[in-house]
Amino acid sequence: MKKLAIAIMSIIFIALLPTISAGSGTAGISPPLYETSIKVKLLPEKTFSAKIFGSYHFVNLDDQSAIPYTTDIIFEQQNGIVIATTNGDSYESSSGYGLYEVEQNDQNAVEISNIQTSSGPMPIQYRGSFSITPLLTEEAPNLVNTLHIEDYIKGVVPSEMPSYWPYEALKAQAVAARSYAFSQMQTSQYLNMTVASQVYRGKTNEAATTNQAIAETNGIFATYNNEPIQAFFHASSGGYTENSEDIWSNPIPYIRAVEDSFDQHPDNTHYGWSMSIPATTITNSLFGNAQNTLLSLKVTERSIAGAVQQMEAIVYDNETNTRPSISLKPTFTSSSDGFRTIFGEYLKSSKFTVTGDAAAKIIVADGSTTHVDNLYGYELQTADNATETIVDDNITLKTKTSTALYPTFTQAYQFSGDGWGHGLGMSQWGARSMASAGYTYDQILKHYYIGIEVR
Repeated sequence: MKKLAIAIMSIIFIALLPTISAGSGTAGISPPLYETSIKVKLLPEKTFSAKIFGSYHFVNLDDQSAIPYTTDIIFEQQNGIVIATTNGDSYESSSGYGLYEVEQNDQNAVEISNIQTSSGPMPIQYRGSFSITPLLTEEAPNLVNTLHIEDYIKGVVPSEMPSYWPYEALKAQAVAARSYAFSQMQTSQYLNMTVASQVYRGKTNEAATTNQAIAETNGIFATYNNEPIQAFFHASSGGYTENSEDIWSNPIPYIRAVEDSFDQHPDNTHYGWSMSIPATTITNSLFGNAQNTLLSLKVTERSIAGAVQQMEAIVYDNETNTRPSISLKPTFTSSSDGFRTIFGEYLKSSKFTVTGDAAAKIIVADGSTTHVDNLYGYELQTADNATETIVDDNITLKTKTSTALYPTFTQAYQFSGDGWGHGLGMSQWGARSMASAGYTYDQILKHYYIGIEVR
């Protein structure tokens, strides 16, 4: 352990203060063992501080020795070294630091400043213990929160479902969150604090109703073949949940498509959503160059529950003057859920339709008429019987009274759909309606996860 600032008298004085963490000055301090341990990767800003509530060891992981502290601890990373500053002194560690509960206690907590959230950086309190280690691929150190699974889901349930929703829905969410976390930790080093796993906002976001729902379902899991399930959930199914293989890749026996009229709650605003995306945004997202001009998008295949499975794009290749048709799966996305993000904006679900704004009725060479969704690249016969290829953004059309410019290809695409999320497993809006209708939490879970047990 290397000290950057040495002040012998201040160290002696600090060591005598009664508020020092228990065990300071001793070597070989280990993290506590939690009965069912969950690890969560937190997302702090480049520099952050830890405010300690309760009794914690502050440990240098280079030699497992304790560091005395009486003030907040500030952390930052430089050249693969984690620097910690407290009591006016700075320490360097190539292995990082630990903040370990001396004893597991409901009053213990650590407030981390500058946690990245969808609302911007903010301080959040967390239960459990922490490791702060070098992370060379990021500016901020690697910050991992380790705690008991029951304390973890106290910070998940009210972050994923409003705490004032019907009680049986909260209990269903608690069991789903617990089951998902346990199953993920069997194959993952840690969970994420975002929707990449499930949203976790620590002790700061806890509520009395959700804590009670968690306590009443303490240790209860949704299981299949005696193992806790991957209890995927989402906000709104759009009226029908999905088979796992229709959204991602692998079939999961308990993640099956089910009719979900419960999802259509009067307050559910995730029906009939729409978004307009400029064609240039989509072209840049898909192709990233000026060689291709996007002429049309269309859905060519859907799942039994309505999610887009396959799409086709027609483009004009400006180098070869051809109009190739391009399959968007698997060329641009490996899964159907990827259709929510490949167009340069975030779509709420993969249950959508798409329309353009350049549809036209034309007379073709044999004299028949047909409807097309673009004119770009077509050959146009002029009044003097010459032909020319349409490669302009607009063409001039003569009307009875004037002339007008008409777009030759779609300038913006309108996406319209139902639902919010991947559509797998439990619909949270559906769980709310089922709870309001008198269903119990285990009945809710068994509706959305086929063939499971709740125990």
